[in-house]
Amino acid sequence: MKQTEQKAPKIEFASGAVILFSIFLSLFINYLGILNTREAIQTAAGVQQGAKEYTQLSDPLLVLVNNQIPLPESWVVTPKMIDDEQVDLRAYQDLSEMFAAAAEDDVWFWVVSGYRSVEQQEIVLERAIRENMENGLSREEAEQDALRTVARPGYSEHHTGLAVDLNDVSDEFEESKAYRWLSVHAAEYGFVQRYQKSKTAFTGIDRESWHYRYVGKKHAKEMKRLNFCLEEYVEYLKNQGNS
Repeated sequence: MKQTEQKAPKIEFASGAVILFSIFLSLFINYLGILNTREAIQTAAGVQQGAKEYTQLSDPLLVLVNNQIPLPESWVVTPKMIDDEQVDLRAYQDLSEMFAAAAEDDVWFWVVSGYRSVEQQEIVLERAIRENMENGLSREEAEQDALRTVARPGYSEHHTGLAVDLNDVSDEFEESKAYRWLSVHAAEYGFVQRYQKSKTAFTGIDRESWHYRYVGKKHAKEMKRLNFCLEEYVEYLKNQGNS
């Protein structure tokens, strides 16, 4: 009986050690995945050194961030909570008013994703890569597929605090009453659908019916009138002599 009592703690200790080792191994594997993602990002960025010399327009609401142009190093976000997410203060008021106006029409919106730090974007991308690998793709194939819809860290609009993913982050959102409401009214509150199927050649991102970008009411209405995405609109303004 005494021998049994003496051995029990050793068994418990061994079990605890196995659990701790499993946790450590899982964290280490995830860390290696993020390192692989960072290495790929740095390699791609090296090919795009010229993009770092891109000149942004002076209007901060028109800051351009895409898979070729990184977030400006001087960019500062003033966070404001809406739902359980953060957005930049510059977008908050009009976003809140848009939600309130939609509610009066029996349409409801919520923010699924707002501001993301570079570190958070690394996690989002790595998660997408892992899911693709679980579906049988190699690491390289999984990464290429993930980058069709997930921006590389440092190159995501979510870093600006001016972009939001709304409601159902799925293709089905395009068939919803909420999407139809946005198609009519979003520009009135300064928002545009950032990634449209017809604009993939300019944006480099597949259609995302749920991803909206705040550019201010004046610009949003003009972009809608011209049927321009942000890349086209910024180039248009530059050709008009704006800086």
